[in-house]
Amino acid sequence: MENRSHALVAGLFTVLLAIGIVAAAMWLNRDTEERTPYVLTTTGSVAGLNPQAAVRYRGMQVGKVEAITFDADEPGRILVKIGVLPSTPITTATFAELGMQGLTGLAYVQLDSDPRVRNPALVPSSAETPARLAIRPGLFDRFSNSGEDLLVRAATAVDQVNKLLGDENQKLLVQALASLKAESARIGQLADDARPVAAAVTRLAQDGSRILADARPLIAGTGEAVAAAGKLSTELTQRLGALDRAGRAAEEVGQSAGQIARSVAAMETELVPRLAHAIDNLDRTARTVERVTDRLGEEPTGVLFGLQPPRPGPGEPGFVAPTGGAR
Repeated sequence: MENRSHALVAGLFTVLLAIGIVAAAMWLNRDTEERTPYVLTTTGSVAGLNPQAAVRYRGMQVGKVEAITFDADEPGRILVKIGVLPSTPITTATFAELGMQGLTGLAYVQLDSDPRVRNPALVPSSAETPARLAIRPGLFDRFSNSGEDLLVRAATAVDQVNKLLGDENQKLLVQALASLKAESARIGQLADDARPVAAAVTRLAQDGSRILADARPLIAGTGEAVAAAGKLSTELTQRLGALDRAGRAAEEVGQSAGQIARSVAAMETELVPRLAHAIDNLDRTARTVERVTDRLGEEPTGVLFGLQPPRPGPGEPGFVAPTGGAR
């Protein structure tokens, strides 16, 4: 009986000690840090992500995953509740991705900011109304999607290759190769036939070189003749320029002579009749002066007493015949 009582006491002590150790560990590992809650939403897979998983902001641990649930308002959407330090800069440019921890298969939440968003603002959040952030497809998700696209494209390429290598296409390919072989033989024959022509062209080129060498003195003489012709052309151009200037001067002289002729014609038309009329007037005046001079010569006293009217002639009134005593 005494041995059994000692064994019972020892067992109770061991159990109590284990419970105390577990309680102490839980007390020591309790989380006393205050965290701001956020909700991450996604319609993709969250494989490897578990509660208590780490939450990192650009590689620095800032919180942990608190819970993973389904969205009751939208079936198929998964909600990941996280808690991060209040100093974490969660803005409108912040997004979340799932990262893998090596080869363990465990995932963690990676937070980052989109540099394409300008002037991002802080996103407030609280326990009553936690803010929501979207989870973008991670590297493995993008790789798997790209892998599926690559597999589809590879399958399409294989189908096209199979169609290309079908029986009919193989026959056409064999015929094309045979035709190519025949054409190659023809080209070789043409090359053989063209060799004499090439030799003849070579000889022709050599003859042409000799002819050009012989023609160089003639070409040099031709160059001198061309230079002399150029000088002669320059002199002729100068002489033609002088003749042109002389022609223009003669034309100007002709225009001046025409103006003078027109002036002379105008003078003949207007001045000559006036001169003739003036000469007639002078002639009449001269005859009048001559008659007056003759009367004054006959009667000098007319200057003082005026000219006496002439005596009436025979048959005129007042005519008196002369008497003999007067003789």
